[in-house]
Amino acid sequence: MKRMTISVALAVALFVAVHARGQTPAPAEFTCSPAPCVLPPTQASEGGRIVTDPLIATDPLNQKELLLGSFDDNCYSSGALGFHLSRDGGSTWTRYCMPWTYEPHVGYDRHGTAYAAGGYCNDYGDHCVLAVKSSKDGGHWSKSAIALRRPGLTYPFETSLTVDTNPGSPRVNSVYVSGIMWLNQGVDNQVLVSHSTDGGVSWKQVAVDQVQTYPAEDRYTRTAVGKDGAVYVSWLHCPAAGTDESCSDGAAHVMLSRSTDGGNTWSAPRLITRAQYAPSPLPNTSPSVGVDDYPVIAVDDSGGPYAGNLYVAMFTWTGTHLQVQVSRSTDDGVTWSGPVPLASLDATHDQFFPAISVSPTGRVGVSWLDRRNDPGDLNYQAFAAFSDDGGQHFGANWQLTTAFSNPDTNGDYNWMGDYTGNTWRGDNTFIAAWMDSSNGVDMQEVVGGVRLK
Repeated sequence: MKRMTISVALAVALFVAVHARGQTPAPAEFTCSPAPCVLPPTQASEGGRIVTDPLIATDPLNQKELLLGSFDDNCYSSGALGFHLSRDGGSTWTRYCMPWTYEPHVGYDRHGTAYAAGGYCNDYGDHCVLAVKSSKDGGHWSKSAIALRRPGLTYPFETSLTVDTNPGSPRVNSVYVSGIMWLNQGVDNQVLVSHSTDGGVSWKQVAVDQVQTYPAEDRYTRTAVGKDGAVYVSWLHCPAAGTDESCSDGAAHVMLSRSTDGGNTWSAPRLITRAQYAPSPLPNTSPSVGVDDYPVIAVDDSGGPYAGNLYVAMFTWTGTHLQVQVSRSTDDGVTWSGPVPLASLDATHDQFFPAISVSPTGRVGVSWLDRRNDPGDLNYQAFAAFSDDGGQHFGANWQLTTAFSNPDTNGDYNWMGDYTGNTWRGDNTFIAAWMDSSNGVDMQEVVGGVRLK
């Protein structure tokens, strides 16, 4: 796995203190008119080295404050994760480097406290943990608190973070992280979720599923919280019946578990859907570029007609191309609809790395990377689509950028990143973040989106 190789190698050398912060040059105003309109793509990172894995979150108390996570090689001297803060809705960004080396995550609680998470390893690279920091002002960060760990030769990978921001929840402001804990040097693995009720100071870790032993494998966790405080974790399961790990025989099971007591206990894993596992590397790339397939979960926490709906976005392999799709549940994940494609049914181009989020009034937004405008099916652009009927149908596809990015133009790692992100600023402004190599040198983080009205 390319990211694990990068992460452990960096961790051996980079377990040091926090780097001084720097600010990117101010771009054009991050707005558009008249609505509906596409926001001008804005580069949130710079520094001359690869930046990718752009998850993004909005402060619920201040919609102009955005926090963007990244694997940021400009932070090499102090770690490899950069967290980019905007206080003006996405026009300008300030970078804070953290002493971590892989898988950045971000979130906010109802107090406006920001959270950043990332993994790091010991000096020998044979034991890794997931750590969390918090900031009440977006600039001064707390000491690292370890949220996921196991003794021995263990590695938490394919992690996620979410915060309960629902005012009516009995556990509002609780913070949750999930991950796949690799045990015995990767021979075994297990889905774990850890939660904090004191602002990330202390953590309680709970196993969600049983230990999987090769060739069975669990991959790619994501979490979400409902308005009643219920917590959901989704992941990809590769059954032992396969011929190899990572679902290389195509038998991918998308799984879900639910906790109604704040993460202390979890329901038996339930199947969301069976998917044809997407090939890795990404088709048409040379040298080959890996492509991870996270089943990204979101909950409708609004008071609208589809309140409580669950949505999972991922991509599948049709036999000829990668296809982004969304499944929905109206009964807390007991049953699920068939997957709804985002691009037209006659599409033959690759679509990958989707992200999904739900607006305060229940509008579902999905963004992804799409090759439709390159006849060679190599270069990609960012696209988005929206649903106003609870995920039953998605409207026109919005092209978020005219610039083309080549996945092979990815710096020194032969790795373009593992996921993209999006968030809402109110009900009308959808903000997406993706990796972009249109500079012709390496991947950088770009933020764009749509102002709907």
